[in-house]
Amino acid sequence: MNGKKVDVKLPSNQMLFLDLCAGLELKMAELYHYFEDLFAEDALFSLLWKKTAREEENHAQQFQLGVRLKGIGMQDITTDVSQAVTFLQKVETFLEKSIASRPTQKEALILAIKLEEQLATFHMSSIVRFEDPRMKEMFEAMMDSDKGHISTLRDFLRRLET
Repeated sequence: MNGKKVDVKLPSNQMLFLDLCAGLELKMAELYHYFEDLFAEDALFSLLWKKTAREEENHAQQFQLGVRLKGIGMQDITTDVSQAVTFLQKVETFLEKSIASRPTQKEALILAIKLEEQLATFHMSSIVRFEDPRMKEMFEAMMDSDKGHISTLRDFLRRLET
């Protein structure tokens, strides 16, 4: 191969996985925007949800970038696409139930913490191997952001419970 770098493109099922992950992040953002509106009378609490929703939208854009680049810079994704579908359905169900039940602040926080913990576990179990170190850094920052969401949500829950 005379020293030239060859761009590896991911197979279509792995591209579907990235697309589903983008949809999952957008669905999380939709849930958080709902909480932002639901708790609009509490400015600080509403701002928490707005900030978190925007971060999820940013994550979706990062996955969409991976889709637009056709996975260039990524070597492989070792996960089952059905895991992403299942998690997306779970978030959709939580959104529907939340809209129907109008949760309290505490219930919203507990739900969000549960989802964020599951999302962090999902991201960790979805092993992506990268060729491009910049792509790796971007996705690692996204996983760190999920951990930050959990910490922030737990802090709000502690304050609410005291």
